Amino acid sequence: MTSIHVDRLTITYGDNTVISDMDLTVRDGEFFTLLGPSGCGKTTLLRTIAGFIAPASGRISFGDRDVTDVPTHRRNIGMMFQDYALFPDKTVAANVAYGLKARKTPRAEIASRVAEALERVGMESFASRHPGALSGGQRQRVALARALVIRPSVLLMDEPLSALDTKLRLQIRESIMDLQRELGITTVFVTHDQEEALAMSDRIALFRAGDIEQLGSPSEIYRVPVSSYAADFIGAANVLRVTVPAASAGEAGESITVALGNTSLRGLRRTELAAGEAFVIARPEHLRLLPAGGIVGEGVSAVAGEVVRQQYLGHRQQHRVRLADGTEIETSESASSRGFAAGERVAVLFPEHETLVMAS
Repeated sequence: MTSIHVDRLTITYGDNTVISDMDLTVRDGEFFTLLGPSGCGKTTLLRTIAGFIAPASGRISFGDRDVTDVPTHRRNIGMMFQDYALFPDKTVAANVAYGLKARKTPRAEIASRVAEALERVGMESFASRHPGALSGGQRQRVALARALVIRPSVLLMDEPLSALDTKLRLQIRESIMDLQRELGITTVFVTHDQEEALAMSDRIALFRAGDIEQLGSPSEIYRVPVSSYAADFIGAANVLRVTVPAASAGEAGESITVALGNTSLRGLRRTELAAGEAFVIARPEHLRLLPAGGIVGEGVSAVAGEVVRQQYLGHRQQHRVRLADGTEIETSESASSRGFAAGERVAVLFPEHETLVMAS
C-alpha cells in the first residue's frame, strides 16, 4: 500500500492561483474523498496527483517516492473518469488489457489478469462486446476493471458515478467500496455529492475556494462542523443568526446561552466567541416539535413557531416552521411522531448537546 503526501503545493492557471501552499496526507489503504462544489479546486488537485498538471511549487510523494516530476504513465496509478474514457473500437477485454500491453506484460499474463479483473466486477461474460453495446453501469464496471488490472499503487477517481442514474450509482458505489477494501488500494475520490462522500469515505477533505475548509471522518464533519459553510454543505442544516451576550468567556465544547430574537437558546460552543453576532447550527433530525404550550424537559430550549408545511415521506415526516422573526427552519422526525398541519402553533425543541454555536 502507498500513502500520498502533498507538501506546500501551489497550482496556478496563468495568473490565477487555484490552490495555494496546501499540505495534505492520504494514508496507506485509505478511501479519501475530495468534496466540494464545482470550481473549488478538488479536480485540479486530483489531476495534479495524477501528473496531468504540473504544480507551480511544492511536491507530491507516493510513500517515500517523490513523483512531482514523474510523468503520469510512470506513477503506477489507476484512473477512473466521469465519462469512462473507453476505446469504442476495442472490445471490453482489449480495453481492460490496454494498460498491461503498454507495460509490455507477457501475453499469457495479460489474458489471466484481464479475466480476473473482469470477474471481480462481474463483467466476465461481456469480454467480447464493444462499449457501445453496454449500459452506462456496465461501461463503468469495465472502466473500474481497467483501472485495477494494472495493480496500481494509487487509485484516482474523478466523479465516476455522476453520469449514472440513482439505482446504478448505488450499485457501482457498493462495488467500488467492496473492491477498494478487499484490495487495500489507497484511493482518492472526487465528488460534489455529500451523500456519496459520507457513505464511502474513511476521511473527507471539504474544499472551499481552493482551500480545505475541514478535514476529518464523515462522522466528525457531519456532527462537528467547523463553520456554517461546512454544516450547510454536508447534509441538511438549519443555520440561524443569533446574538452572543457580552459576558461570553469560555472554552469550545462548553455550554453557552445566546439570543435568538427575544428567545434564549442554549447550545455548545464550537469556536471561540466574541460578543455580537454568531451562528447556531442545528440538524433537522435533531429538532422536535411540541404543541404550543407543551411541557418542555430539561436540556432543551423551546422556540415558538408556526408550521408552514408538512410532508409525509413514508419513513420520515418533515415540517417547515416559521419562527417569530420570520426565519424558516426544517425538522425531520420519524413517521410515527405526531404530525402538525400548516398553520398550527408549535414549540421547536433544540437539544443543547446537538445545538452548535460558532463564530459568524
